[in-house]
Amino acid sequence: MMSSDQPAIKITGLQKTFHTGLRRKKTHALRGLDLEVAAGEIFGFLGPNGAGKTTAIKILVGLLRADAGQAHVFGRSVKDEKARRRIAYLPELPDFYDYLNPVEFLHHCGRLSGIEKEKIRKRVPDLLGQVGLDPDERRPLRKFSKGMLQRVGIAQAMLTDPDLYILDEPMGGLDPIGRRWMKNLIRQLGQRGKTIFFSSHVLAEAEAVCDRVAFLQAGRMVAQGGLSDLI
Repeated sequence: MMSSDQPAIKITGLQKTFHTGLRRKKTHALRGLDLEVAAGEIFGFLGPNGAGKTTAIKILVGLLRADAGQAHVFGRSVKDEKARRRIAYLPELPDFYDYLNPVEFLHHCGRLSGIEKEKIRKRVPDLLGQVGLDPDERRPLRKFSKGMLQRVGIAQAMLTDPDLYILDEPMGGLDPIGRRWMKNLIRQLGQRGKTIFFSSHVLAEAEAVCDRVAFLQAGRMVAQGGLSDLI
């Protein structure tokens, strides 16, 4: 595990409330969440659907603003561009450009990330090989299965070689072969010193790969620590 003076993720007192419907009903998604993830850890963020996991993740990656509390990545506020550059994010339901193929899509993502064209050209074939999509590199994404789209999403996340991977339900909807592949990839990234923070509502998924986990229920932390100790 990579050592660092700063935790990869530090969340303090995070709160988020949504107002929904015509009557603007209050829904408390996060209720003073505290969480710390060490650099180099494989960390499972566990809880049932609706527990607040995706809300916390969206705050970490800058897609939502918290009502109160703070969130830091490697010692910097998540509002800081330098912090965001160290993160790769895979949403639960990635939505890509249907008519691009994987090569075109990754080149597009690379340009948006400011990577030099020559570096993208060299890196894309290697990434597609790592995720097992090199035979399908010219097929349009609209013809890809859920599992294949997850692989495209992982390749896109790996493009900038980030320090922190934030994966929202990365094994959701995958078949047994796809789940095994995703677990192996998470282990490989962890062995390279990367920090992996992934959410799941399936305990067995975390049990196979995680150093530590946190259990979230109704926006509150129930427990966190080593999985074997908590079980």
